[in-house]
Amino acid sequence: MKLKSLVLAVLLLAAPALAQPAAVDRTYEAEKAAEISNAKLQLATQPGSTAVQELNEAENTLRRLKETKPADQRRKIAAELEMAITRLKIAAGAGSRQR
Repeated sequence: MKLKSLVLAVLLLAAPALAQPAAVDRTYEAEKAAEISNAKLQLATQPGSTAVQELNEAENTLRRLKETKPADQRRKIAAELEMAITRLKIAAGAGSRQR
């Protein structure tokens, strides 16, 4: 049952971002970097957090986005980044509820 709830939460959080075609430009990159930084700060206050894998994935995907030039590939990586950040936020939020 927890898996269904997690999948539903991911879909609900990601749907607005995926539904709107946003410009994948430097501003978008900066916004996503800020979201990752916020989640990183939240994780830093949680001793023994297990969200390191999600954090690494989000940071690596953002790095790939910054290095990619063709627009069609950037949109694809941006979609991957949205999902990675969503998983990171869920993991960071789950850790704060465990206290």
